[in-house]
Amino acid sequence: MRAEIIATGSELLTGGVIDSNSVYLAEELLDIGIETAFRTVVGDNDKDMDEALRGALARVDVILVTGGIGPTEDDMTRKAVARVLKKRLVLSDDALKAVKAVFSAKGKKYPGANDRQALIPGGARILSNPVGVAPGFYCIDEGKFIAVMPGVPAEMRAMFREGLRQVLSEHFGGKAAIRRKVLHTCGLSESKVNELIQDILKQKRPAVGLTAKESGVDIRIVAREGSGARSRTVVERTESEVRKKLGDAVYGVDGQDLEEIVGALLRQRKFTIAVAESCTGGLIGGRLTNIAGSSDYFERSVVVYSYEAKTSLLGVPAGLIESRGAVSSEVAVAMAGGIRDQAKTTFGLAVTGIAGPGGGTPEKPVGLVYIALASKDGVKVDEHRFLGTREQVRLRTAQAALDMVRRYLIA
Repeated sequence: MRAEIIATGSELLTGGVIDSNSVYLAEELLDIGIETAFRTVVGDNDKDMDEALRGALARVDVILVTGGIGPTEDDMTRKAVARVLKKRLVLSDDALKAVKAVFSAKGKKYPGANDRQALIPGGARILSNPVGVAPGFYCIDEGKFIAVMPGVPAEMRAMFREGLRQVLSEHFGGKAAIRRKVLHTCGLSESKVNELIQDILKQKRPAVGLTAKESGVDIRIVAREGSGARSRTVVERTESEVRKKLGDAVYGVDGQDLEEIVGALLRQRKFTIAVAESCTGGLIGGRLTNIAGSSDYFERSVVVYSYEAKTSLLGVPAGLIESRGAVSSEVAVAMAGGIRDQAKTTFGLAVTGIAGPGGGTPEKPVGLVYIALASKDGVKVDEHRFLGTREQVRLRTAQAALDMVRRYLIA
């Protein structure tokens, strides 16, 4: 089963706007068992849009279109789909009620121009928009499945997640033979992962590949066997082989984030944590509190950027900072112990470092970071030397800090 994703909008071709929708949809489709064979970006031009749709109809089974269903004249997707399928555009009463309900809920006057957002090709079914105005729609014509969703990423994702995913699964899930799993790792370089699992990477079936990210290295396992059951068995067997070789470096699968894993481990053990951040400026605390229910284990986070803040809020001795420097293992240890004592938590996590681009010296270069974890067993501190931009150093520091907590909890 093959699909094509068509992203519409001239803004995607002129720079400044990234087509994140297609990346998201390709991942989700593969999870259902549908392989994305083509991705097309087309501007706001009737002829080009018609050509893109006809080309997709000739070569794939599933077509997902994002964008072009707003209330303005240049929103042409619904018209193009109707033209190519030789269908009339009809005003859907259900869609019109949904559009008007959004304005009513916000206490806003309804603009008549929004009526066009309720126009859909004859025979199409409505996809509700949980977070926006424009409904989407889908239809099946001569065995081809076509769905249209908004271009706004938050709206598209909610519509797919809460509606279209189930529709696709019902139509194609039983026929799909592709199975995929992504393993997330932390603490190993891409070259090291490649070295450790090179025999697995050389196998032709299943397909196994690596993707280096700021958060670590992902390992993609994709099986295309004669049935979904056989593909799933192959994926699970390969996952087991990878885990044996990489051990604790594997922290999650598919959509799991490290903060989710750490939060679950803390909650299971009824442990609590507090964080003191210097160079990361609140990134770690932000990630931990991204998880619903994090108040069960997260007590507080303080951003202590200045020397004075480290001393007054955490009790780090001014003399220690003066003698060893704010970026030092000794200060990281004092920060972790200080935040743990202040918050009376199971753990105190602290980071201090030089994110750059300036501020480095030959002795303490940009990218030097110390991460410390205080617990009942004392304080453990690690030194890191991260490469990259300021943003990359900060992101990698936050990931390494969370991983430090994870590894302690599973030891």
